[in-house]
Amino acid sequence: MSKQGKVGVTVKKDYILEKLYALVGLCEKVEPDIPKYPADKDPLFSNHILTAQELFNKTEQEYGYNDHFDLGEVMRQANKLWRLMNKFQDGDFTGVDTIILDEQIEDFLTQGQKINAIKHYRTVMTESFGAKPTLRECKDYVDTIHKDLKERKVIS
Repeated sequence: MSKQGKVGVTVKKDYILEKLYALVGLCEKVEPDIPKYPADKDPLFSNHILTAQELFNKTEQEYGYNDHFDLGEVMRQANKLWRLMNKFQDGDFTGVDTIILDEQIEDFLTQGQKINAIKHYRTVMTESFGAKPTLRECKDYVDTIHKDLKERKVIS
C-alpha cells in the first residue's frame, strides 16, 4: 500500500518501516558506547531508543489510516536521530551537545515558536555551557538556523 504523506510524495509504508527498523537497530547497537550517567541515575532505556521505537510504532499504526499523520515530521525526526547515532557509532562525542541544542531550536522553529527558540538557546548556553550570550547574539544564532530551514524548505 502506498499513501501520500504531508511531504507531498508517495512512499510505500513497508519502505518507511524498514528504514525506521534500521534506526531502532542502530540505536540498540550504539547504546552501550554512549557515555552513561552515574550508575544511580542511569535510565533503563535511553531517549534515543524510545524515540526510534515511537517513530516506528506511530508509522506502523497511523500511516495510511490517519489523515493527520505527518510523514515529513517522522522523517525529519528519524534523520536527526540517525545523524546523531552515526556520530556516536563513529566514536565522535565532540559537539553532540551543540547538535542536540540546534535540533531543539529547529523543533521550536518548525512549530512557529521563534521567541521560545531564542529563550531556550540563551538558557542552555548559560546553564550548560557557562556562556552569557547577549539577546542579540541569541537572536542572530536562531535567525541563522531559521534561514537554513527556509533554504531547505523545511519551513516557509
